[in-house]
Amino acid sequence: MRYRENREQTAELLRMVLPMMSRHAAGFHPVTYAVWYEYAAGTNPMLQSAIDSLIAKGQKLDDDVIHELFDRHVATRDIESSLRLRARIQKVVEEVTEATSQASDEVGRYNDGLGAYQDRLQGEASREAIAELVHGLMGDTTRVLGTTGDLKLNLQHSAAEVQRLRGELESAAGQAQLDPLTGLLNRRGLEQQVTAAHPRGLPAGATLSIEIVQFGTIIDKYGNVMGDRVLAAVAEQLLSAAPGDGALPARDRGSFFLLWLPGATPAAAAAITLRIRGGVAGCRIRRQDAEQSVDPVSVTIGTATVADGETLSAALARAVDAPRS
Repeated sequence: MRYRENREQTAELLRMVLPMMSRHAAGFHPVTYAVWYEYAAGTNPMLQSAIDSLIAKGQKLDDDVIHELFDRHVATRDIESSLRLRARIQKVVEEVTEATSQASDEVGRYNDGLGAYQDRLQGEASREAIAELVHGLMGDTTRVLGTTGDLKLNLQHSAAEVQRLRGELESAAGQAQLDPLTGLLNRRGLEQQVTAAHPRGLPAGATLSIEIVQFGTIIDKYGNVMGDRVLAAVAEQLLSAAPGDGALPARDRGSFFLLWLPGATPAAAAAITLRIRGGVAGCRIRRQDAEQSVDPVSVTIGTATVADGETLSAALARAVDAPRS
């Protein structure tokens, strides 16, 4: 998503948003700020209506509610933007098709006219008749050149417009698939990318479900800022431990992460599980403004073996429900 407010406007929104956030139960993390920012900016009527309705009922907005509001009314805006951009690209293509058709018709008429000129030349040989024919031919040629010149400009402008729209489309699609805190794919992004790569079903491999142990206790003891740093550190370990060849880590929600391992045998998945646990246990996470550091962090991991042709959603669900080690 892309915001248009300038520095002064965002500073004013910051002053408005912080009291709103403090009156509710959700943590002061980027997802919460994004929800209240769009509410205060007045740019998201559906979100405003949903929040106003909850407040009218006396409900405090905790983390679960904030994440639901974000998924439904903020993240999906990028999908809606994507659909609008796709519609605009389709319109540009239709405009080019129409212009090309008109130019083709003009060239066809020109070709028919050349045949008529040829017939007349064969029947009329006077100097005046030839001069008239040449004059008409020059006029027709000028008209066709103008039409094809307009078509060339139309194609150039349309190509530039499609390129610009493609850039916006890629940006919108990319942002809709990313978790804003860790930079990993979110679950929707993981499913979209894997399904696009394997539309007929998954190849054999494995899925992992990773959960940070007692993450709520970490938040209670060290606060939300350190909790976010723990999430970011675990994300880095997943990126480091994941092999190449299409392996994709993602953040599911809260303290849960996912990992898709195409082609991984049970033994390979077990080795990656050990690597992840060891990397996370070795992390030392400190506050930037103090010497305080978080106690050693650990994770539990569930593993599911994936059969040929299985859907990713089914494979992820089995990993989430699998015994954790």
